[in-house]
Amino acid sequence: MAKYELSDEEVALLEQARADKAKREAEEKHAQEVKTYKDLVDEAVNDTVPEAEDVSRMLEQRKAGIFERFHSIIAMKEELYKGSKSMAKEGRFTDSFTNKAGTARVTLGFNTNDAYDDTYTAGVEKVKEYIQSLASDDKSRQLAEMVNTLLMERSKAGQLKAQNVLRLENMANESGDTTFIEGMKIIRDAYRPERTKQFVKVEVKDASGKFQTISLNMTNC
Repeated sequence: MAKYELSDEEVALLEQARADKAKREAEEKHAQEVKTYKDLVDEAVNDTVPEAEDVSRMLEQRKAGIFERFHSIIAMKEELYKGSKSMAKEGRFTDSFTNKAGTARVTLGFNTNDAYDDTYTAGVEKVKEYIQSLASDDKSRQLAEMVNTLLMERSKAGQLKAQNVLRLENMANESGDTTFIEGMKIIRDAYRPERTKQFVKVEVKDASGKFQTISLNMTNC
């Protein structure tokens, strides 16, 4: 029986068919792998959401429980130490408690945005009046620049920073200038911080005697 020899054209067609088949199989494999990947992502996301919701609910419940635990203690602190809740440093109203051994500390309170009522601008004008009244010597110019810088610095909420008010008040009292003092009193009385979120911070001392925060945030775990 005579042996059949493929023509060059037939060889080319056969090779093309093989190449097409290999390409098709590779595409089908890739498509299947993509589907498997998407199925895994879908399953992982759907499993994670209820877990995260459970953690969130637990943290909210525990946070509420902690605030409830310290409610009467905070009221007693305010009664024993009058004025302990004045304008707080960095616009934050907090209460901090340490155990007798000094090994653990709990801080809780509200984050706030600095805000003021409409009388705030009258206080600012008084302070500016004081700045303009300063003499032109170098010392007075430096003081004027410092006061003006503190007065112009804004918090994230776009308002005068609470800690700057405290610094300016101290400067006003040191200056003895009635206009400056009056202006700062108006600003302080106009302070109406807006509460945002409650927070709890728990710390324990490590072997070196430094306080380390117990992470309550999944980002930091």
